[in-house]
Amino acid sequence: MKTKETLILEADQSGFAAAGRIIRRGGLVVFPTETVYGLGANALDAGACAGIFAAKGRPQDNPLIVHTADVFALARLAGDVPPRAAALIQAFMPGPLTLILPKKPDIPDTVTAGLPTVGLRVPSDPAAAAFLRHAEVPVAAPSANLSGRPSPTSFAMARAAMEGRVDAIIRAEDSRVGLESTIVRVTESALEILRPGGISEEQLRLAAGGCEIRGSFSENSGGPPPAPGMKYAHYKPKAETLLFRTAAQRRACEVYCAGAGKKLGVILLADSLNAERAAADTKNVITRQMLSAQEYARRLYAEFFVFDRLGCDVILAQYPPVEGIGRAIANRLLKAADGRFAEGL
Repeated sequence: MKTKETLILEADQSGFAAAGRIIRRGGLVVFPTETVYGLGANALDAGACAGIFAAKGRPQDNPLIVHTADVFALARLAGDVPPRAAALIQAFMPGPLTLILPKKPDIPDTVTAGLPTVGLRVPSDPAAAAFLRHAEVPVAAPSANLSGRPSPTSFAMARAAMEGRVDAIIRAEDSRVGLESTIVRVTESALEILRPGGISEEQLRLAAGGCEIRGSFSENSGGPPPAPGMKYAHYKPKAETLLFRTAAQRRACEVYCAGAGKKLGVILLADSLNAERAAADTKNVITRQMLSAQEYARRLYAEFFVFDRLGCDVILAQYPPVEGIGRAIANRLLKAADGRFAEGL
């Protein structure tokens, strides 16, 4: 569907002003945030938002998140902000948190897949905030990738995915978090984490003051999911993706790829399982070692992008400890690999 002439705009006042004009006239703009690059349109314009689905090849029943420049705009979009939600806003916004709240009628059903709720977020990235101020309207935006593929965390990734599909792309720095926002739905009795992300369960627990916290990361009802990332295939590179927890699983994949003549990309954590230095790259094995869970989160999609560009047939990624941001990494890896671990190959 590459039919548009795409402007490349710099992350400066002139570029933000041009991007804002495009949004107000119903166009599509790719913009940076601290989580991933987003594909934005005027959230109050149903026709403009329909363009998001067309550009991405996104299913119509997968709702969009609405971004605002500051927390004060949230009250104009949400029908109700209960006390627990207000506490989370105070603790984590601006930041990588999305709240599912009742929507006001001026948000079109195109944005929410017909649901009575909407996901609302205030990015902390300075370039995102400047762009949103110049837009002068709330901006609906999923990640700026083709549906099902890894989200872009750099200008190069966003351009590769969206040039020719959108009106403009803002050239800015890499995303510092690297994974999509945490999505939380506030109920009378609990906080429901619908997608783990840059705000961890432990951080939410501290801010919630003893409130029950539940996790629900998939949606099988057959209807529209309450949040993105729950129903459809997501985060998949072109290469076959496998996971490993043990040295035996890692070795099994290496032997399988060597025997099948497959080029392998490996993502390791610097931990006791991989106490030795990462092996030097060879013609058929390329290794990346992450020094922390935060670095793993920040670089995961970028490494998927590089491995695909280098022609890897298989990506083998270490399954992280499921704590802190490790929960979000594990969530993305399980979806990218369809839950497959490198055993029995």
